[in-house]
Amino acid sequence: MSEDGRNEAAAAVNAADRTEDVRKTRGIRFSESEWEEVKRAAAAHEKPAAEFVRERILAFARAPESGERGPVAGSMAPLIERMFRYTWFLATERREAMLREGRGDELDALVAEARAFQESLRRDAVD
Repeated sequence: MSEDGRNEAAAAVNAADRTEDVRKTRGIRFSESEWEEVKRAAAAHEKPAAEFVRERILAFARAPESGERGPVAGSMAPLIERMFRYTWFLATERREAMLREGRGDELDALVAEARAFQESLRRDAVD
């Protein structure tokens, strides 16, 4: 087979692959405020809004029927991270103060309670 023949055959295979799962424009309506929210979330993930929407919808659609949802909405992820950092900082500061005040036993009890609660959340997530 000539090189031109090989190129034509490869092009035909590639064209067939593309026609099976070609993306097409679909209509979906957003209010201006909703679209602004989508754009902010997409920007936080450094993605174009259309790509962000497509990924999130597909993640939700592919989630198991158990009621689980896909990833946390993009607009919430930075907030959750910020809250975690603030909580860690405040807890660390409070821990140091309790140790200086000689309240180590009380601190140990609080840590044990928090770990027990954390384990109960893990068990509930598995069930």
